[in-house]
Amino acid sequence: MKVILLKAVKALGKQGEAVEVTAGHARNFLFPKHLAAPATPGAMRECEEREGRQKREAHKELSVYGDLASRLDGYALALSQKVNESGTFYGAVTAAQIAQALKQKGFTQVDASMVALERPIKEPSEHTVTITLPHGFEAEVRLHIEGS
Repeated sequence: MKVILLKAVKALGKQGEAVEVTAGHARNFLFPKHLAAPATPGAMRECEEREGRQKREAHKELSVYGDLASRLDGYALALSQKVNESGTFYGAVTAAQIAQALKQKGFTQVDASMVALERPIKEPSEHTVTITLPHGFEAEVRLHIEGS
């Protein structure tokens, strides 16, 4: 019996795949647990359309992040923080602050989890920060932090 997997099933396949299983396995295990549906012509067509739609979205996302990586690479970002008498910041510069500053400059897809910062920056200096984007893209951003 041919079924379409609604969820990934170990030893059978991934979600959306059409696989051949015994009628008993489908009727007694896959259908009651909502892991699969019968592979009717309509369901097969819908599965193929969904797969095509996912491929198009993935391709579009790939080009968006590739473009973002090329725009971010080598970008110079300047930040200002208040310093105390000894020359250190009152509050450290974190990945979230860097991401927020990049969002304000027009890089709206960047969030704090993408900013690779070993530890918060606590004194005025220049750094190179790596932004790790989905699909394996990376960009280096030059960061200039000055005290005020």
